[in-house]
Amino acid sequence: MFKAARGSPRILIPLGLYLCLSLLYLFAVPSGESPDEPSHLRCIEQVSIENRLPEVDPKPSGLWWERTATVSGYLCHHLPLYYLAAGAMQKIVQGIGDAPQHFELPPNNPGWTSGVPAMFLHTDKTSFFMIPEPRTVVAVRILSILLGLITVWACYQTARAVLSDDATLPIIAAVLCAGWPQFLYMQRAINNDILATALASGVLIVLLKVGRPYRFIWATGLACLAVLAKLTMSFTLVVVALAFGLEWFTFRTQRKNYLTAALVCLGITGLLAMLLIFQPTINHHLVADQRGFGSTLPQAATVAYWLDVLKLSISSGFARFGWMNLPAPEWQAYAWWGGIVVTALLGLQIILKGARDHRQKLLLITLFIWTAGVLAIYLRLNSNRFQPQFRFAFPLLPIVCTFAAAGWLRVARRFTRKGVFVVGLPLALLVIVNLYLIIAVIVPAYR
Repeated sequence: MFKAARGSPRILIPLGLYLCLSLLYLFAVPSGESPDEPSHLRCIEQVSIENRLPEVDPKPSGLWWERTATVSGYLCHHLPLYYLAAGAMQKIVQGIGDAPQHFELPPNNPGWTSGVPAMFLHTDKTSFFMIPEPRTVVAVRILSILLGLITVWACYQTARAVLSDDATLPIIAAVLCAGWPQFLYMQRAINNDILATALASGVLIVLLKVGRPYRFIWATGLACLAVLAKLTMSFTLVVVALAFGLEWFTFRTQRKNYLTAALVCLGITGLLAMLLIFQPTINHHLVADQRGFGSTLPQAATVAYWLDVLKLSISSGFARFGWMNLPAPEWQAYAWWGGIVVTALLGLQIILKGARDHRQKLLLITLFIWTAGVLAIYLRLNSNRFQPQFRFAFPLLPIVCTFAAAGWLRVARRFTRKGVFVVGLPLALLVIVNLYLIIAVIVPAYR
């Protein structure tokens, strides 16, 4: 059995891996070279500099990749929780060190539309470990990295919940998430998906404690916050409601407690509804989101369209950098997902066989409902616009990593019972893969 060093919890291994690798990505990727990052930064500066809720003001002009649109607040129609949190962080850092709050991105790269990966013209760095951004911007990136710890922790807790008698499984699941290249790349970005994923992961962690009625109060509160970070996280409220219904009919002796929890949950959800309806700016953004995602692309009715979505989702799910215009070699993406799918299917079989009591079965049903919710949102997003980016499905990571870790354990233990190999091999491979991607893909592209 794998054991961590004396006096240090095992969870420190994947958390340490995640922090080390995410910091390397932080140094390697230049400013603004992440999906929609400049526009998200403009939304944050409206909070930190202009002391207001973000608005699409001024409205961008020109093509979306031109500077007038790229660095505008054209994404400020999103619900504002991430921008409020990041703006507050900037204010705190600015107050402590008198750092500038506004960051002027470099000029646009005129060759970007002809296949050059860099959206902006960056000056050469004198050192790999140099970050040419003010502390107020770096602080937001550090906040993003720290939020990623919640998702890694969710992987650990999910694995503990589904196979509580195996102490090695949670470490492997968390290591897999901590070394997932696309996850690491996005977690140092400035993007509202980061807070939304962290809050959704928090909802999942709470839902794992099957049979505790009052946990639904916490789950509902976190789900409401996730919705305020990004409207697509509405699926979390649906999962909470369905999980509550399952337990209401299963744990009949606790119905009084479940009823009390339900009343509080309705009150919390009512507060969210009032905020969305009666706060003018937020309601305007809500209506804009609903209008923007209300239509369906004509090509979404064709098989060829969804094959393209699948192909690019596989690529982006492994390592597709920049504004998703800098992919790793295609064979690597297929090899990565081949390993994930095979081990996850094997792990699913093992986990299903181990679910013998009501609590375990309810937990698995909840995980399947969660998976269906994430996939439904992802499919709806891509039926509205061509956005095959796996970052929109990051709330799946705790489940995928848990199943894949269970499958890997099954395979690895046929050859050895030594935990150093069972945990150390995937950890070492993930370090090698990420170092390769940074050295051979990212650094040359932005040199």
